[in-house]
Amino acid sequence: MKVLALADLHGKFFRLDGIIKKCDPVDLVIVAGDLTHGGPPVSAVRSIAILKIFCPRVFCVPGNWDTPDVVQMIDQHAVNLDRSPRMVMDIGFMGVGYSNPTGNNTPAELSEEALSGKLDAILGSMPVVSRAASPASLPLAAQTVLVTHAPPLNTLDMTSDGAKGSKALRAALDRVDVIICGHIHKARGKVKDGAWVINPGYAAEGQAAIIDLSTMDIIWIDSVV
Repeated sequence: MKVLALADLHGKFFRLDGIIKKCDPVDLVIVAGDLTHGGPPVSAVRSIAILKIFCPRVFCVPGNWDTPDVVQMIDQHAVNLDRSPRMVMDIGFMGVGYSNPTGNNTPAELSEEALSGKLDAILGSMPVVSRAASPASLPLAAQTVLVTHAPPLNTLDMTSDGAKGSKALRAALDRVDVIICGHIHKARGKVKDGAWVINPGYAAEGQAAIIDLSTMDIIWIDSVV
């Protein structure tokens, strides 16, 4: 399965045309938060509409700049993985949106305790192949992909002020196969740290990534040079 992953568009929906022009067909699109920069909601609607023309299946989580009215638009126009996991083929997709405290009082930050609670709840909702006690009536995920906005602590989270990732999300590294995140604009990359952790880059500057979840090969997209 191939996915187009992007994060941190921050309302610059005009960047999507350039990203899409450089993108081969994919099975779904993943947006790892910050569709907007504090709104307005119509910006999120427009971004999702552009993406759905390219690929009808769009999965999102909110970021720390996505206000409650923006989250409502995500709920209405895309799949909000923060609220509702999805199984596609035999891959389980789930999400933990928002971010750990940034020190900047952005619109949608959660405590580490709250993020830990959300993580436990979302992981408990997704039966996996290795969980022998899963009810027989539920489909099993052979691979699990966790979409977050914030990165795990000490993994693709380094800034000029040090590591800014989430301690709670670090606990997910041995509980899922892949984490797709954003938030740290200059921390683009792919790292194996228990799980594969991928930051597709800063979409507001035309960056994204095509991820082949079968092979973990990545095509990095740079539509602004």
